Amino acid sequence: MQENDALKELVDEIELLIRYAVPEEEQSMAVDFVHSFHSDHFALRVIREFYTLLPEAREEALVNISVLEGKEQVFLLLLSTAKHHYFYLTNDEEGLLQGEWEQGIEDSHVLSFFGYPDREAFAKEHPLLEGCREYSPLERMNEEICPSCGVQSGEMHTLGCPVEVCPWCGGQLNYCNCRFEQLDVEEMTDEKMLEELEKKLLEKGRITYAKEQRPTFMSE
Repeated sequence: MQENDALKELVDEIELLIRYAVPEEEQSMAVDFVHSFHSDHFALRVIREFYTLLPEAREEALVNISVLEGKEQVFLLLLSTAKHHYFYLTNDEEGLLQGEWEQGIEDSHVLSFFGYPDREAFAKEHPLLEGCREYSPLERMNEEICPSCGVQSGEMHTLGCPVEVCPWCGGQLNYCNCRFEQLDVEEMTDEKMLEELEKKLLEKGRITYAKEQRPTFMSE
């Protein structure tokens, strides 16, 4: 009951923010979008922070949330209005706007964290808005969906997903040394290496997502 009360309070708080952050003619649409996530605490918190941190002098309704990257339970999202698209970095504790789609990601620490040497490499990986994966309500609580890259049970992870299991040692592919040993290198430095790693993974037999791979703290 307490959880339901907390969710309702969060929805009520967002609806109040919408009254001041969204043009009157768009408020009904904005509220409907919020209610589509009425049981999803993660999404509601992101929406609340979006309206709290909306760039000054802009009044816009949030209409879509997409997932661009996920690593170690840190997510890079794309928050979209009818006219603008904002990068948003978040975990389960806090979030931070990272600028707009047109300018790309400029923070080198964020790029490095997700494995990109520069913003050009990031843009090459995410060239089109239409290719961004839409966030589904409650997907972080659905055991049949990978909590990081969003694939369904039985599907192959997005290469680089921290949840993927290594077919050589059974550990987490992103953290074991097998990928370096297979390529006979000390670090991954370019896209060609990633392509070669993917080829070796396919030859060995990549391990598809299963709910047993989920981090234990997400199942508690």
